[in-house]
Amino acid sequence: MWVSISNQAYVFLCSVLGGMIIAFIYDIFRVRRKTIKSSNILVYFEDFIYWIIVALVLFAVLFYSNEGEIRGYLIIGTVLGIILYAVVLSRVVMKIFLFFVRIVYKSVVTILSIILLPVKIIYRGCMIPVRYIYRCIRRGFLKIKKLSKINIGKFNGFKRFIKIMRKKV
Repeated sequence: MWVSISNQAYVFLCSVLGGMIIAFIYDIFRVRRKTIKSSNILVYFEDFIYWIIVALVLFAVLFYSNEGEIRGYLIIGTVLGIILYAVVLSRVVMKIFLFFVRIVYKSVVTILSIILLPVKIIYRGCMIPVRYIYRCIRRGFLKIKKLSKINIGKFNGFKRFIKIMRKKV
């Protein structure tokens, strides 16, 4: 079967675009890892999901552009697309994503602080009598502790008095 050069150029450009899509998806995973710390098991699971997505993207590009035929220039085009994206667009996309994540985070924190303001006011209002009761109980325990030390000291003095009296007798 004879394939024209324009058709091969189209397939090559589709593979370059597929490589750029793969690198873009990788940046999405990088943003997620930079914003939310996670355990190694979750990272392994994310890597597994990433490679499944990569396989699906490559299959879709191959099937759509070249009816599923794998050629050497398709692999070169995919690698070239990944490198092109990493050199040209990756930094810009990462900065934009991280900027939007910061905006969303600050917006959510602001909205939650506004919503939780009445709860915070009620909590602080309830803490005033609780602190007063705590201080009173603490003072009482400190007085009991102080009195018990005095009584123990008096008791020890009484023991000494008994010992001295025995020696004299």
